[in-house]
Amino acid sequence: MKHNFRILLATILIIPLCINAQTWNFGIEAGYVNSALSVCDNSATSKGGFKFGANAEFMLRNNISFESGLSYIRKGATVTGHNMMNTVISSIRFAEMDYLQVPVMAGYRFTFSNDFSLKPELGVYFAVGINGDSFVTGVDPFNQPYEKRVRTFSGANGVSYRPCNRVDGGFSFAISAKWYHIGMKVEYDFGLVTASYYGNGKQRCLSASIIYWLH
Repeated sequence: MKHNFRILLATILIIPLCINAQTWNFGIEAGYVNSALSVCDNSATSKGGFKFGANAEFMLRNNISFESGLSYIRKGATVTGHNMMNTVISSIRFAEMDYLQVPVMAGYRFTFSNDFSLKPELGVYFAVGINGDSFVTGVDPFNQPYEKRVRTFSGANGVSYRPCNRVDGGFSFAISAKWYHIGMKVEYDFGLVTASYYGNGKQRCLSASIIYWLH
């Protein structure tokens, strides 16, 4: 009975310490995105985009943090080559590649004063394609040039005209600064999934954003 009482007393004393040792922070993020595709046997150029969303940060007393959130992000690129996907296609311009993206990051906060801190982060991201238009340029069976507009993620025009996989994911690297309620983050996404069927393209995305932390 005494042993059980000691365990209960220790638990009661530890719980307040654990509560004080961790805090939740919530923020709103918006920024600029520059993305490209790493392709095989073709070449690709980058395209500018944007992102906006919400973040949640779980901070431990030892300055280790865990961060996640949900962002709407627009990526894009132009892939050029010959006979891509066994068809006479010279280029495909991913004008819009819109995703809902969830990062899962771990970081360590370096505090330089009560008001300013830096935090490097490492983690993974998962994304689902929800919208977008692409433009396929090539030569038709009559040897005439053409340009066809297709949906980036939809297979409505057949599998051959579904340029991109809806699912994307890979590693994320970031460094963020915080001053009072204002934060700035630079992040790099290194895709591991084949996002574009044309050229087996994998996402390479660099973004810079501003975060307003509500707490």
